[in-house]
Amino acid sequence: MNKLNLIHDYYDYCDVLHQKWFDKTLQYEDNFEEIFQVDYSPEPYFVLKNGSNPLFMLLTNPGAGMDFQKQENFEKSDYKAFANILADIYTSEQFKKDGGANAHRRLIKSIAWADHLGYNSIVNIETIPFHSHSLNKGKALAMINKSWVLTSYQEVLRKFLFDKPVLIVAACGSKTSISIETIKNSTWLMYQAELANINIENLKFKELTKKNGKVSSAMLYDNEKYIVLMMGSNNLPSI
Repeated sequence: MNKLNLIHDYYDYCDVLHQKWFDKTLQYEDNFEEIFQVDYSPEPYFVLKNGSNPLFMLLTNPGAGMDFQKQENFEKSDYKAFANILADIYTSEQFKKDGGANAHRRLIKSIAWADHLGYNSIVNIETIPFHSHSLNKGKALAMINKSWVLTSYQEVLRKFLFDKPVLIVAACGSKTSISIETIKNSTWLMYQAELANINIENLKFKELTKKNGKVSSAMLYDNEKYIVLMMGSNNLPSI
């Protein structure tokens, strides 16, 4: 049995995943490398703001790879150490200039959102830890079903998030007003909700913004599980 299948702690799993990536001993299924950029370090999580009461923000995947994440730029594998520098990089002015303006904006707003919801810390967690240029979510879901790396990662993540406060941030279309049906009509959002132990039927609805008579951003929530949807962008509206 693969060593990864024996690890049940999320953070430990991420350490070993990175080690196996660094050692080039991860085995990928057919077409995996057509969807994901495996030459760049997987980035399952990083702590955006330290504190005793964290909110876990569940995102899609880490986006397009950047030079500093390339394999040749690592002397050794130490994911915890690497994760500790990511917040500084992704909240820097240089990252904004290098094409990360939207991600930078979301990160800064998420700190304010965590505070607004009553949390003094925020941890970014990726549904898929591998980079990609432009993720086709249908292909990604199909790959999850046949990839042992993604399946085992998400089994560990599912157990980790089970009783944790989780915020899912997602973009949605602008044809109709945002509602609970927006989630139900999205295979991807339904998958993320299940991963985060969110019971869709229990969600309460809070309108955040309106545009041209339609709800253009909204928060759906149940206890300490939150989904924020925004038309056209996987961003957060201002508090």
